[in-house]
Amino acid sequence: MAKNKEKKTFYIVLAVILSIVVLGLSSILIIGIINKGSFRFGFNGDNVSSNLAFEKEYPIEDIERIDMKVKAGKIAVRNTENNAAIVKFYAKESNDADVKLEGSLLSIVDKSDDCHFFCINWEGVSVELYLPSAYAGEIVADNDFGRISVDDFREATLTIDSSAGDVELGAAKNIDAKLSMGKLSLADCLGYLRIDSSMGDVEISQLHLTQDSDIHLSMGNVRIDNVGDVRVKSDVSMGNQNINGGNDMATVILNIDNSMGNVSVH
Repeated sequence: MAKNKEKKTFYIVLAVILSIVVLGLSSILIIGIINKGSFRFGFNGDNVSSNLAFEKEYPIEDIERIDMKVKAGKIAVRNTENNAAIVKFYAKESNDADVKLEGSLLSIVDKSDDCHFFCINWEGVSVELYLPSAYAGEIVADNDFGRISVDDFREATLTIDSSAGDVELGAAKNIDAKLSMGKLSLADCLGYLRIDSSMGDVEISQLHLTQDSDIHLSMGNVRIDNVGDVRVKSDVSMGNQNINGGNDMATVILNIDNSMGNVSVH
């Protein structure tokens, strides 16, 4: 009997250890897939270069669209009282920044060396873009690994693509956001809202939608503190939903589809 108990205990301990190993390997695999096979050890999205590699000011009236692409680091779009677009690019080398104005398109691209498989103490880049709050063009921010933050631009259209990292958005006219892994925080949306998130919570302070909108999550929670005058249609496959806001007679519809997680709307 004693030997049977010892054997049973051994198998239980072994099963626990194997479960931990499988969970760890699965986490590494997910991170690797999201970051295209790269593992940046020591980089958490915040440790970026402090070297100002590029700085330039552009006439705001010439710019209708701004495209930003970063491999690993930060993207921050801030309000400025200056009537101009100001770009600051922090990176190890000056040629890491590829910034150009062609026609009405301002392009800001991270050309730093790629991380190939395993990288130790990786240092990312940081893009800081300063715009007048009344800017009414399109702002596109694409970050493979790191944080994206945007101040209030109530006349602008935001297009966000984040592979791994949190996204913090102020108020904007229109928003189209795609996240693979990370939390999305939003202050307000005044036109249409489209969110597609694979893994991470969505937290929205208030909405003033004027067009039909959609929020889709594969895994995570949705919380909207003040949904405004819209008709809310919510579908939750696995989780709880609490819909206490909205207007069933409204013409504008907000569709919420959550595969795994809770939905709370007020």
